[in-house]
Amino acid sequence: MRRRPIVAALLALALSATFAVAQRDPFADLQPTVILISFDGFRWDYTSKALTPNLQRLMMRGVHARNMIPSFPSKTFPNHYTIATGLYPGHHGIVANNVFDPPTGRLFTTAKREEVSDPLWWGGTPIWTLMERSGRSSAPLYWPGSEAPHDGLRPTYWQPYNEQTPGAARVDQILKWIDLPTGQRPQFLTLYFEDTDQTGHANGPDSPEVRAAISRDDGYVGRLVDGLTARGILNRVNIVVVSDHGMASVDDAHVIVADDYMSADDGFISNINPDLSVFPKDGKDEAVYLKLAKANPHLKMYRRAETPARWHFRDAAGLRIPPLIGIADPGWQVLRRETVENIKAGKATGQRGQHGWDPQLMSMRAIFIATGPAFRRGVTVAPFENVSVYNVLARIVGVTAPPNDGDPSVVRAVLR
Repeated sequence: MRRRPIVAALLALALSATFAVAQRDPFADLQPTVILISFDGFRWDYTSKALTPNLQRLMMRGVHARNMIPSFPSKTFPNHYTIATGLYPGHHGIVANNVFDPPTGRLFTTAKREEVSDPLWWGGTPIWTLMERSGRSSAPLYWPGSEAPHDGLRPTYWQPYNEQTPGAARVDQILKWIDLPTGQRPQFLTLYFEDTDQTGHANGPDSPEVRAAISRDDGYVGRLVDGLTARGILNRVNIVVVSDHGMASVDDAHVIVADDYMSADDGFISNINPDLSVFPKDGKDEAVYLKLAKANPHLKMYRRAETPARWHFRDAAGLRIPPLIGIADPGWQVLRRETVENIKAGKATGQRGQHGWDPQLMSMRAIFIATGPAFRRGVTVAPFENVSVYNVLARIVGVTAPPNDGDPSVVRAVLR
C-alpha cells in the first residue's frame, strides 16, 4: 500500500538529479555538431612551411587527406560553393568569381552585394538549407552563398561578409552561437579566413609573409580549440578544416595582354586571370577562337565542348559556361591592358601569387583535416575531390543529401 508514494519519491529524486546535471552542464544534450573552417588559399603543403601546432594536433587526433583536389576553376567562390553543395561549378552555376548569365544579361562579381545575395545565381542545395529544412539551426558565417535565400529559406544565423572583422572575433562569434540554449544552438557552423589568400597574392606562396599568415590561421584553430575545451565539449564537436585552392608563384614579366588579341567588337570577357571566359558576339565564335588560339604560346584556348572532361564543363546544364575558355600556362597571367598599365604606373600592385589553374597541378591542391567523434583517428587518406565533403557533412548531422557529384567512398574512408 505504500509503494506508490515511494515510487513517486524515487521518480522525483531522479528527475531532480537529471535537472541538476543539466543545470551544471548546459551541453548535456549537445546534438551532433560540425564546425567547418575554411582557410582561403591555404595550399596543401602549408602545414609544413610554418609552425602549425594546432593543425598538427587535429591531424594526429583525427583524419586528413594527403591533399584535397579543388574543382575547376580553382577559384574562391566556385570551390566554396562546391564544398557546400557537393556539385561541380558547372552544375551549381557559380562557374567563376565573375559570372555572366546570358538569359538575363547580368554579371555576378564577388564585390556586387546585390548579386551575391540574389538566389538567381546559387543552384543546388547547400548544407545549411538541408539543416533548416529538417528543422535544425545552421550558422554559416561568411561562407560564399550563405547570404542568399535558397528555396525561400535562410540560415538561422548568418552575417553579411565583413573583411574587417578580426579573425579572433569570428571565432568568438562561433563560440557565442555554441553557447546558445538547446533548441536555439546551431548544429552546423562555418568559419572563413582570407589571410593566406590575400598574403599569397601580394607576396607569393614562398614568402615570409605567407608563413606568418599560416601561423595566424593556426592560431585561430587554437582559439577555437581552447574555447571548446573550456566548455568541456572538445571531444564532442566535429571540426573540419578545408581550403578552397592552393597558390602558385607568378611574375609580372610573364603577362599576356588580352586586349592585344581581342576587342570589344569581338565579344565580352566575363572572367580573367589566369582563366579566360569569353562570350563572342553572334556569329563570331570560330573567328574569335582562332584569333585567341594563335595569340600567344602561353595561352591555351578551348571550345566549350572540347574542355578537359575533368573540368565538368562539357556536361554543364546551364548557359553560364562560356563558349570559349582559355587558361594561361602555370606562372603566367592574362590581364587587361588597363591593369598592366596601372601596374607600370604604380597605380596598382602587381601580384606575386595566383590560382585558378587546372586542379591537377599540385600547386592548386587544398587541405582536408577533420577530427571529432564522427571521424577516424590518426588516419591519412588518399587525395579526393572537394565535391565529396558535402556527403561527409550531411552524414554527420543526420540529413539526407540530394543526388550530387560526390564520391560515396570518401564517407567510408574518413568517418568511423
